[in-house]
Amino acid sequence: MTKTIKLILVSGTAAAFGLAVVFSAMERAENARRESISWSYVEQLARSGGYAGAAAFLNARLRFHPDDALLFYYRARLNYNAMDGAAALADADRAIKLGYAQEISHLLKGLVYGRIYGDYAKQAEFASKALSFDPTYDEAYLVRAEAEYALADYKACVKDAASYARMSPGSADGWEYGLLCLEKTGDYAGAEAAGRKVLALEPDSHAAMWRLGRIYAARGLHKRAVKRFSEAIRQSGGRAQYYLDRARSCEAEGDALCAAWDYSAAMGWAEVSGYTSYYYLLGSAMHRVGEFKAGLDAASTAARRDPLNPEAYALRGRLRADLGDADGARKDFQKLSALSPARAPEAQALLKKLKSKK
Repeated sequence: MTKTIKLILVSGTAAAFGLAVVFSAMERAENARRESISWSYVEQLARSGGYAGAAAFLNARLRFHPDDALLFYYRARLNYNAMDGAAALADADRAIKLGYAQEISHLLKGLVYGRIYGDYAKQAEFASKALSFDPTYDEAYLVRAEAEYALADYKACVKDAASYARMSPGSADGWEYGLLCLEKTGDYAGAEAAGRKVLALEPDSHAAMWRLGRIYAARGLHKRAVKRFSEAIRQSGGRAQYYLDRARSCEAEGDALCAAWDYSAAMGWAEVSGYTSYYYLLGSAMHRVGEFKAGLDAASTAARRDPLNPEAYALRGRLRADLGDADGARKDFQKLSALSPARAPEAQALLKKLKSKK
């Protein structure tokens, strides 16, 4: 074999080997691409097969890839969604130790502490840790604002909410927290501006309509408040707090009928009907509009639930008197005098009025 032929053969072998290396690398890359998974895929598994199905899939992958930080992060998120805080923290720590995306792994730990354990100081701490790795991480500002709101650190919340709003101008979330925290600081003008921004981005947000109503009410602008509360009620189909707040603004506007029926509507919710004080408010509102029977029912419930409250007897006595039940009214006015000696003159005047009606 001549030297030239040998060189050709060697060169051919080298070229073939080189091509084999290239194709092998391409094949490995393609296999890796095929084997890689996304969080959306894990979520899809959880929706179709539940937590157990998604967890089984990730556990199987981890048996073959025990140092895959991304898989640990995915399992941490899955455990967080399942409200298993301990497992979520353990997997997030593993992802952090393996060097995966420090900012999102630390932020996930913050969410576990805050939303699962109610430790908002830890939530703020880990959100800050996430921002130390990436100061442009918009969601970390929002999560820290959430923690600051829960911790009543409203000025810090305003600042972080504004940072998120600047970074994500198309999202209403930052403006929503700005609205909440500005309202708490007493900056009603700023809160109103934030609320208007929320409605510009989410025109159907009944929560923003309601909060704008609260801001107007706090400023004494009850007519505008009633309008906003009414919009919130129409958009949401009604919420207990929306009715209660509109009732108060209606009272401030001198619209007793609006207030009476709003208090009545609010009674459809257990968080209202479970409190005795609302029966007294309802009874008083119904008394003012001449709905004596409905008022008496509410006042009687208030007296039964809180038998030591003189206000309930004073109200029920007046309602009974208006309904012609002099004996019942007399008993209530006597009870008023017994429970509150300081109001004895008032009770005597009411009793005297009863006698004059005979």
